[in-house]
Amino acid sequence: MNIQSCYKLLDVPENASNEAVAASFKKLAHKYHPDKNRERTEWANEVMTKLNLAYSAIMSHRFQQGMENGKKSDPVQKEEAPQKARENRHAKPGKTRIEEEYLIQSFIRLRENTKESLYKFFQFSLYNLARREMVSNRGTYNNIVHSLRKSYHGIGKLIKQTDDSELLEHFNTFKNMIFNFYRAAECLNIIDSYTSQYEVNAYRSYKRGDDALHLAHKELFFDRHNRGRFDQDTVLPRLAEAELIFQRTILNFPKSGWLVETTIKLEYVQSLKNYIQVFFNE
Repeated sequence: MNIQSCYKLLDVPENASNEAVAASFKKLAHKYHPDKNRERTEWANEVMTKLNLAYSAIMSHRFQQGMENGKKSDPVQKEEAPQKARENRHAKPGKTRIEEEYLIQSFIRLRENTKESLYKFFQFSLYNLARREMVSNRGTYNNIVHSLRKSYHGIGKLIKQTDDSELLEHFNTFKNMIFNFYRAAECLNIIDSYTSQYEVNAYRSYKRGDDALHLAHKELFFDRHNRGRFDQDTVLPRLAEAELIFQRTILNFPKSGWLVETTIKLEYVQSLKNYIQVFFNE
């Protein structure tokens, strides 16, 4: 499904605000929810899956393209390298030590900004969708997403400035983790119907995986900073548990309306495992 088809499916123009996209998605989801179409629940589940895919695709596309409220956000300004680095760039091919250090320090600043945003996500319990919808918390969540988007695109600019394999591994791993965190944060985690036992069982399986994932990334981005050390014995087993549960959920409930969320969370788990491997096992 291309992005134009996603907008068409949600019945919104491509320049619609994020709020308008979300509102249209909720309206259509209410209309086509299996509880509203009990005489053809299988069809309704298929429609809901397509709506979930379309909404996820649009919001992910906007995140990657740096779009806010349907428009391109202000581009992340490229920091000027020190004068000596610019002079060295013209003096000989390849990256000088000064230029490499500039890239590293730029990445560290973006990484610290990201870590601060992720900390706030858990500090304000914004993984709880009900709390996130509270007027007092909406601005905080939007600011977190804006900060993550800036870091994502900032790292993308750094990637274009180097061919060093080690730097590229770190940059790409962290950039991928940011994107998958955002996608996972947008997923539903509260069941809204107990009509279909198949959907209830799918949700319960998904929720077990999500609970294990929550313990892992809360430890990684929040608890360890409060404690002052990283407890890998908590994170790694929980990630392995979440990965296995999500894989089983996809296998056992391939026609469930929770398939989209499960797949996104599985990809996030895998990006977290890669992030830990690169940044914590050096």
